Amino acid sequence: MPQRTVEELEKELGTLLGSDCPACAAQDINAALQVSGLLEAKGFSFAMKDCCPKSMTDTRWRAVFARGDEEYAVEHESSAKAVCAAAVAALQV
Repeated sequence: MPQRTVEELEKELGTLLGSDCPACAAQDINAALQVSGLLEAKGFSFAMKDCCPKSMTDTRWRAVFARGDEEYAVEHESSAKAVCAAAVAALQV
């Protein structure tokens, strides 16, 4: 995944989802999970994994959207950014 700023991700999501896109999705996990719900309504499955479950200091999240044989996965330190970047990848196909 190319590195994107929060603003770039939110702009891309706004373009792809239109008025349904929640505000601040790349900054707020609750809004990012609303994005996952929108993609699930479009036929994608969604999964999220804590890649550092035993660490008290490290964070890394893997967000995955899948439909059919296609899978769009992104890992990032920010859970919201991982979800939004994976959503952008899935929607750009």
